[in-house]
Amino acid sequence: MPVPQTIAVLGAPGTGPGELAAALNRQAAWASGALRAVALDAGTDIPHILPDAVSILRGATLTLLMGLDLPCAAVEQGLREAFDSRLRTVLSEASVRYHVVYGNGPQRLQNALLAIGSIANEAHQESASGNFSPKHATLRAWYCEKCSDPECEHRLFSALVGR
Repeated sequence: MPVPQTIAVLGAPGTGPGELAAALNRQAAWASGALRAVALDAGTDIPHILPDAVSILRGATLTLLMGLDLPCAAVEQGLREAFDSRLRTVLSEASVRYHVVYGNGPQRLQNALLAIGSIANEAHQESASGNFSPKHATLRAWYCEKCSDPECEHRLFSALVGR
């Protein structure tokens, strides 16, 4: 059985990273166990996440950062913005690539799936060994039916499902 790829989900307090990770894990397409979403709880203090979370973030296939668009009191919004700014600094210093996810409820889930699909679309353009020619794909004869590389097939399938 393949090792599941991790989607790390984090955000400022009150932005719902745990809810989004749970919703992603309930998706039927993820039932195979090839992907799993993990919510990283930063609590209310950035240093709380640093030691353990940075290693998880660096090993994740994709990191999703919650947007600050969910409604809250004005005082909380200021705290969220400061927290989000510090969180982005931590991600930047750790060289972690991330996508920001906005929307409420199903819309946020759909936007997260689109972000995940964008990574799959990028990944299917490379072979599993990463030796795909930098030339345009139309210039190269490519025979997927003869490849039988399971990682390559998973990327292609994930990209097609995302469309």
